[in-house]
Amino acid sequence: MPDHSVYRARDLARDERLIVERWLGRRLSNDETISINAYRPHAAPRPGKRQSLRRTIVNQAREIGSRAGDISDQEIDDMLDDAFDAVRGRGR
Repeated sequence: MPDHSVYRARDLARDERLIVERWLGRRLSNDETISINAYRPHAAPRPGKRQSLRRTIVNQAREIGSRAGDISDQEIDDMLDDAFDAVRGRGR
């Protein structure tokens, strides 16, 4: 069985769509794509492995951030605020 599935909202059966909308707490538009992932629980990584994973994530974040160019901290904060507001349904 796969642990990942992708569906178009317009292709969902009515009852499937209602369940997804209930989970999300909002209505879906027909042009949206729904991605479902199932994860099995696992033990937390050992402390040494956690540090290694943390370094990898920080390095990836720095590399991605380096592509942003000359954006001020205020511009970044404003973009984050806009994104959070959009997700929470509170347009600015």
